[in-house]
Amino acid sequence: MTYPTHLSAPSDFIIAQISDLHLSTHAPTNTDKFLKVLDFALTFKPNLLLLTGDLVNDGNLPLYDWLFAILDKTHIPYLCLAGNHDVTHEIGHDLPFDKRTFAPIAKDNRLIDTHRLVIELPHATWQLLAVNSAVGGHIYGRLDDDKLTFLKTHLAHAMPTLIALHHHPTPVGSAWIDEHILKNGDEFWAILNAHAIDTANRPHVLCGHVHQAHILQQNGGTLYTCPATSRQFAPYRDDFGIDDVASGFRLLQLHNNRTLDTWVKRLDNSGF
Repeated sequence: MTYPTHLSAPSDFIIAQISDLHLSTHAPTNTDKFLKVLDFALTFKPNLLLLTGDLVNDGNLPLYDWLFAILDKTHIPYLCLAGNHDVTHEIGHDLPFDKRTFAPIAKDNRLIDTHRLVIELPHATWQLLAVNSAVGGHIYGRLDDDKLTFLKTHLAHAMPTLIALHHHPTPVGSAWIDEHILKNGDEFWAILNAHAIDTANRPHVLCGHVHQAHILQQNGGTLYTCPATSRQFAPYRDDFGIDDVASGFRLLQLHNNRTLDTWVKRLDNSGF
């Protein structure tokens, strides 16, 4: 898989972040939800599709083939990251969660390990740094030393930066999912804080995993979480729960003045 390393736009640059598809033979309705979210996202004419993990459950190769074929048909550049379900085989889907077992599987080689995309606007140059936080056989995430070194190297460029990964590096207030956070989140934020020139130039961090939409401020930058195209998790609960809000995605608009705007878009407002 060859992902773009340089893209440009004549004015603002639009990113549609799509996350947590959970394509699976055990949940066929997730495919339809993803297609509806993708069609909705395309109405905003994005310059980039950013998929932040849990794309396919249990390493199902035909579903990856189908997904990449669908993305290719959009004729829009895209980046795809792994989530925990992309590198884990979950055994016992019909059992209570604590009775299931989890085995590591190899990441599909089309999913990103580390990748840098430079985005050229007429009066500003942005960078998007994508890093794989998934750990085979585990729900939690971690960034290995090579991922942290990759971030340090490119944050030294001192330019407006987006960082994309699957796992949330900051608690979101749901105890059960916060147990499965990015385990070295403190180290991650320390690296970002050390390279931020000032508060106006702190990185913007995009993640999936939590199936909820949040904007959280940290010393090292701002965290934006993304709704899922599959089911949504109820926020601010100690125990697992499903929310009744519609599937959605996050839309981002990068500006020439080095700032961004972002919105959460959901299918209940899409006309689908």
